[in-house]
Amino acid sequence: MNIGELTHQITLQIKTITQDAELNPIETWNDWRTVWASPMPKTGREFYKLATVNSEITEVFKIRYIGGVNPHQRVKFRCKYFEIIEVINEGEKNETLTLTCKGVI
Repeated sequence: MNIGELTHQITLQIKTITQDAELNPIETWNDWRTVWASPMPKTGREFYKLATVNSEITEVFKIRYIGGVNPHQRVKFRCKYFEIIEVINEGEKNETLTLTCKGVI
């Protein structure tokens, strides 16, 4: 991988669940790591669901290998959030990860 291709910073976030005073679960996202990435937009489409228009964006990010990245996390890129759908360790060499993500706005 050419390090010069990693031109954008993304933040990987982890979901934590805590409880309020009434023991109701509260879901929050905390920053885990900020890394350099190469974003590669893949698809964009509009779809209709229950008479509302939603925009679904699929984005692919290539980053250097980091252990512990999984689909239970999400990516923050600029002001957008993407749920991680798939994590691919290319060639099982522990050099790069390809994150396939989906964001619903």
